[in-house]
Amino acid sequence: MVLTFARHLSRNFAHEPTASNEAALVSRATRGDHSAFEALVRRYQDRVVNLARRIVSDPDAAQDVTQETFIKAYQQLPRFRGLAKFSTWLYRITVNEARGHLRAHRRRQARWERYGRREAAESLVPPAEQAGPLVRLLVELPEKQRIALALFYLQELSVAEIAQAAGAPAGTVKAWLSRGRERLRRLAGERGLL
Repeated sequence: MVLTFARHLSRNFAHEPTASNEAALVSRATRGDHSAFEALVRRYQDRVVNLARRIVSDPDAAQDVTQETFIKAYQQLPRFRGLAKFSTWLYRITVNEARGHLRAHRRRQARWERYGRREAAESLVPPAEQAGPLVRLLVELPEKQRIALALFYLQELSVAEIAQAAGAPAGTVKAWLSRGRERLRRLAGERGLL
């Protein structure tokens, strides 16, 4: 029984990408190898979902953002030049898709408010996902600060990688991180979490 399980595991993980073969997978996927792209999706799917959740604060919307991210990544893969790590490139797509989702959500909210249906619109917005108290406070930060903090602390990207993912200068990212930390500290203090 144990030997059968071990063989099953080795078969399932034999195709998982490692840092050494990721470039080969990206190259194969660029040439149309669907199994190579699937391996990349398996490797990054959980990370992309987690990042999307931190930005859009809605588990269902995060799944939609994740799906759109991988669709866009597949479509744009021939344009990936390898100037950044594949993960950084993928996180940039995720951030852009999440921002697009938030913009569309704000437009829907404005339409609902314009027509006097604010209560109905608010009932359509699901509550923030169950998370620790500090992570829940991220929802209250401005979008750019929330994105920067999620990429830095939850995805463990460097400032330079966040700058690439967000399409902003490194100095701007440092400012977002600093202001976000300060605002998070203030909110946590106001709520008695410190």
